[in-house]
Amino acid sequence: MPQTRVIHGISGPRNISTALMYSFAQRPGCAVIDEPFYGPYLQRTGLEHPGRDQILAQISNSVEASVERIQCHCEQGSAELYLKNMAHHMVEMPWDWAYDAAHIFWIRHPRKVIRSFAKVWPHVGLADIGIEEQVEQWKLLGDFPGPKIIVDSDEMLGNPTLAFSKICAALELPPVEAMFHWEKGPKPYDGPWSLFWYAKVHDSTGFGPPNNLGESLQGRYADLEEEALPFFEELWKLRLSFPTN
Repeated sequence: MPQTRVIHGISGPRNISTALMYSFAQRPGCAVIDEPFYGPYLQRTGLEHPGRDQILAQISNSVEASVERIQCHCEQGSAELYLKNMAHHMVEMPWDWAYDAAHIFWIRHPRKVIRSFAKVWPHVGLADIGIEEQVEQWKLLGDFPGPKIIVDSDEMLGNPTLAFSKICAALELPPVEAMFHWEKGPKPYDGPWSLFWYAKVHDSTGFGPPNNLGESLQGRYADLEEEALPFFEELWKLRLSFPTN
């Protein structure tokens, strides 16, 4: 049986990561998993995220079970497996299962992430948005043999057709036109946290335009943006670039 190609999408929250999962789910023979390490993350941190008890009652809570879930998907014979993963979920997590994967680091300006995330989780701090962890993980994966790219999500939204042609080429994947459209509404592969976080993407059928940077943040959110910005800029300099018009 041919080996499943694992495509590991690593981002922070509020970074169109769910829309990207929906996009990859349109590829023929591509299975997807929504945030496979969210359960162990909630257990480790004790954070009272919206729906915490409901979520932990429905998903794998152990690291071992989360890894086994990925491995079981690979054994089911799908040609590809796209993982929507959060960088901050992977603190103290194993990485050996991803050794041969292709890795996409999705990044977004911290101001946009903080503004969006704070609407659902007002206590947002640096550890909640994953950008420092993405820098550490990019270095960690340096010796892994699979292709690795960094993509600014808003630059991708400026020209999805061109962006995905370059993304697929860099990851050694055939381009698929169907990736730009999906059906409206919840998906069977959504995590149980979708009730609290996915309302906007459930109303979509494709990628929308990029958001403007918007007005400056205020108070501690402005301080958080200043703290996060150097990590974003470090990754942004290494991104896969393409014209946006």
